[in-house]
Amino acid sequence: MKPTLRPGLKHSFSYTVPPGKTVPHLYEESPELAAMPEVFATGFMVGLMEWTCVQLLGPHLDPGEGSLGVHIDVSHKAATPVGFAVTVEAECVEVRGRAPNSP
Repeated sequence: MKPTLRPGLKHSFSYTVPPGKTVPHLYEESPELAAMPEVFATGFMVGLMEWTCVQLLGPHLDPGEGSLGVHIDVSHKAATPVGFAVTVEAECVEVRGRAPNSP
C-alpha cells in the first residue's frame, strides 16, 4: 500500500436510483420481492457502499492490492424512490496492513 493510505481519508459518492436497482429487481425470480415497492433495495445499497469504499481506497493501493469489508451495520432513514439521489460518505478509520495468512 502507498504511504498516502491513512486514517481520516474521506470520499463521498452520489448515485441517482434507476428502476433496475429497486427491490423488485434484487432477485427477479422472487415473487415476494417482485411485489415490493419500486424503491432502492438494501442489497444494492450495500453494493453502492462497497463501490464508494473502493473509490476511496483505490488511489492509495499498489497494483494487485485490494480491500475487503468484514462488518456492516446499517440503518435506513427513509425509502429512496427511482430518480432520487443517494449519497454515501466513506471514511478510512484504521489502517492495519496486510491481513494474517494473506498472500
